[in-house]
Amino acid sequence: MKTRLLFVLLAIITIAECSAAFGQKLYPVQGPGAAQTPPQVWTAKIKTGMVSESISGFVSSNGGAIQGKFATVTASAANARTLGTPESYPPQANLAFAWDTIYGQGFYLSHLLGNSIAQGAFTSDQGTVLQVEIFYDVFRGASNEAFTKGYGVAVDNKGNLYKMIW
Repeated sequence: MKTRLLFVLLAIITIAECSAAFGQKLYPVQGPGAAQTPPQVWTAKIKTGMVSESISGFVSSNGGAIQGKFATVTASAANARTLGTPESYPPQANLAFAWDTIYGQGFYLSHLLGNSIAQGAFTSDQGTVLQVEIFYDVFRGASNEAFTKGYGVAVDNKGNLYKMIW
């Protein structure tokens, strides 16, 4: 009886740790990718386990895949760049210019600076480089319940700016 229970528990843990799901999507909002019909959309490849959740890569709407991983970093001094120019291509110290373009001027300084964010670089064998940043804002509701809202941006080495949607 104990052996069967142990086997069932191990099977559940193994399945839970290895399962993959798709959630977040990156939609191009500026650059050549936004002008395509249909636009190239990246879907996060999320590995969900009992202990943690991590994004191991992205899959594009045209079937291409890129791999990389996230690291937790502290959002540092604003990095001013002109979107779509080679100096805005990844890798960057941070994507302050992308945050402000998508969420409004000053968003990076007022919401992210000094906070922990997830930052990742993802590459493909076809030469696509995608840099992604994610920020989770925890706030309290009227009944003092904690809520989390996720924000995300990305840039690639082809002059595109993406907004992450959950």
